[in-house]
Amino acid sequence: ALARVTGRSPAPPLPPPPPAFPIAVAAAATVALVVAALFIMVGRRRKENVLASVLASSWRVANVALLPVLLLTVAEPRASPLLLGVMAVASLGAASCLIGTASLRPVKSAPPSRALSAPSPTPDDCGGGMATPDELAVIYAVKHSLRQSPPPPNLPEDGKVVAVQLLRVVREHGTDARAVERVYRRALAWKRDNLPDKPELDALAESRWLCAAEMPHGEWAVGHWPIGFHCGYSKSGSPVKLERLGACAPPSDTKLLYPYYLALVDTLQRRLDRTSVTSGRLQQTYELFDLAGLGTHMVTFTTLSFTKDVMLAFATHYPSSFSKAVVINAPSFMASLYRILSTVLPASVKAKVSILGAEYEAELANDLTPETLYWVTTASHAQLCRAPFRDGAALAQPAGSSRAVR
Repeated sequence: ALARVTGRSPAPPLPPPPPAFPIAVAAAATVALVVAALFIMVGRRRKENVLASVLASSWRVANVALLPVLLLTVAEPRASPLLLGVMAVASLGAASCLIGTASLRPVKSAPPSRALSAPSPTPDDCGGGMATPDELAVIYAVKHSLRQSPPPPNLPEDGKVVAVQLLRVVREHGTDARAVERVYRRALAWKRDNLPDKPELDALAESRWLCAAEMPHGEWAVGHWPIGFHCGYSKSGSPVKLERLGACAPPSDTKLLYPYYLALVDTLQRRLDRTSVTSGRLQQTYELFDLAGLGTHMVTFTTLSFTKDVMLAFATHYPSSFSKAVVINAPSFMASLYRILSTVLPASVKAKVSILGAEYEAELANDLTPETLYWVTTASHAQLCRAPFRDGAALAQPAGSSRAVR
């Protein structure tokens, strides 16, 4: 009637309101369910092991469980309830896979009657005394058992490297010698069956840091999956690895991605083990994840499947490998949610995990040197894939190390 009187066309109808089921609710529900599952699984153990088990497992589970929801949140804050439900189910499925691995087994001290018999150990059996006396006894017993029975075909020849690898397992799983040997043998078997053949890279990793472009299909990765293999050191002496997840181009298949990423993770671990032996200190990485540019293009079944497989393999077969994980350029809701959750987390967990938004440089400057910050703030994707080699030169080893990086 108003149109007939005024001669004007009626105004177009207002757009429908956004869905009443925000993605933040899905993320919060996922966090709550994962934490509840952790306590249910862990609560079956002896009471004194509950807190230690939760602390050891919560970050790995959160990585896998929240990734699909967070990917969707960054790109589409008004996603439909159905899509959010699919993401939550996928998240919980990935978390349940991780919860069921050996990484959540009880941490027990092996009684003397169950310990593997071996000659008396010496501190030199663990690369210069990194282990406590109890850890050293377990490491030496497992090494002796590995040599006595038919050894795994890919067991490292250097006994000190074996000792460092076993120390990582002991720190993650406790001092039950038989359990440590089982976990270590499974890891060697997985590496034998799944890693690409890379004898040249393994030989190079014994003497110097490599770059991502040197990995299998490394040149492909320069334009599709930029990672800084070694971007210098944190001020505490930990090697820094940077992954620009927001700049990754999801592949249509994983024929190139799996060999590239698995070779990179294993070669990095070999380098960490070797530098642990030469420095007399257990080396762990400072992990940086840059979410700038993350969008719905990353939310594909191929990407989610790859993420689940890699997270599960890393948590199970490369224990005690990182000292701190920092997410930068995170959406505001993600940082706010973490701040709320962190109020109930122990200080030891909060010290290992940080989630920062776009204003991250001041906080990173507390942990990283200016030389290392260059790779985070200035280097292009192509330059990052060739870190630590900048303008034809490699970064220097941190002060106090017994060997210079070539």
